[in-house]
Amino acid sequence: MYVSLEQFNKFTGVHDEPEKQQSFIDAAEGIVTNYLGYDLGFRKYLTVANGNGREDVQLEARPIREILRVVVNDIEIPITQFEETNEYIFYKNEMFPEGRRNITIVYNAGWDINADILDIDNNYYDGGDAALDTTDYLGSADAATVSPILNAGNALLVSKRTTIPAEIISTILRIASLLQSESESNIGVTSKSFGDSGSRSFVNYTNFNKFLLPISKYRLKRI
Repeated sequence: MYVSLEQFNKFTGVHDEPEKQQSFIDAAEGIVTNYLGYDLGFRKYLTVANGNGREDVQLEARPIREILRVVVNDIEIPITQFEETNEYIFYKNEMFPEGRRNITIVYNAGWDINADILDIDNNYYDGGDAALDTTDYLGSADAATVSPILNAGNALLVSKRTTIPAEIISTILRIASLLQSESESNIGVTSKSFGDSGSRSFVNYTNFNKFLLPISKYRLKRI
């Protein structure tokens, strides 16, 4: 959850049933994350990519906060050989060799969420000898690939914390507010109820492009 119920109520000035209000927030967050193409919260990722013979490889989320490990053709390369920007990792003075699923990259990406919404500490791993639960990692790798890479005992550095940009939060609030106002007209009504109130959720068919346009700069590029 990126926007709290308190934030939404303050934004709209409406204090309705919490479950109903939360449904608008959840729907708006889904619309925004689907548009951007990645989860907004800080997460650990493991991406397995195809080498392309170029100096850059696109990853699966942004902003990239830290490159933690890079394995190329089963050989670990010092992370000092790489730099990152937004959703790309760059190989300094080298090219990623061509190949199928021959590049493995462990990294931190995403923004931090307010501590009252999510326990940030649970999203960090400080290294050590303990094996990692591979389900904690997002990305393109399967468990068989993840385990030997992540359980090598190397410490994963903790990023400087960065909050979700205000434009994204504002967009979520605006879309949630629109969903709330349109619900009064019972647009696309479904049978879902909230508690004992009998309030109904709805499926919305509004085109949100004009609301999403201000955050297009944060969208994951498609290649």
